[in-house]
Amino acid sequence: MKRALLVIDIQTLLVEAKPFVIAECLKVWQEAITGCREKGIEVIYIRHNDEELITGSRGWAIDKAVAPQAGEKIFDKHYNSAFKETGLQAYLDSQEIEHVIMMGMATNYCVDTTVKVAFELGYHVSVIENATTTFDEEDMAADQLVKHYKSIWNGRFAQVADLETILKED
Repeated sequence: MKRALLVIDIQTLLVEAKPFVIAECLKVWQEAITGCREKGIEVIYIRHNDEELITGSRGWAIDKAVAPQAGEKIFDKHYNSAFKETGLQAYLDSQEIEHVIMMGMATNYCVDTTVKVAFELGYHVSVIENATTTFDEEDMAADQLVKHYKSIWNGRFAQVADLETILKED
């Protein structure tokens, strides 16, 4: 089964805002990107555009810690879903990618929506454990949000597993 890694909204403004366990996430994100490249798994970047993440601005850029290499695809989005009006599904289908591995920001918005939409579209979905982060909400702390969504995804919409386990799969 052909796989791709989706790097969701790891953008300078969001990283610099210091969400929950950002240092740990950056380490896992870098390991995942390196591991996927080494295994020939395509790395695809998703970049959000809105009133805070203004197209072309410094904060909108993909964070330098996880920067794409020349030729790696970047899909820009205006919604929580990486699929809505982006061409991502058409691209994945054209490349015969059936399994999407996900990591990024924000767990409770863009990652969650993308996980569920990918599931609905029939992709096999994996989320790398300890590779999503978000910010505290008014009614729930970021650590609780990450734990909550992980429990919702795992076994229902996706497999949530450590990077080593996911990279071992075929």
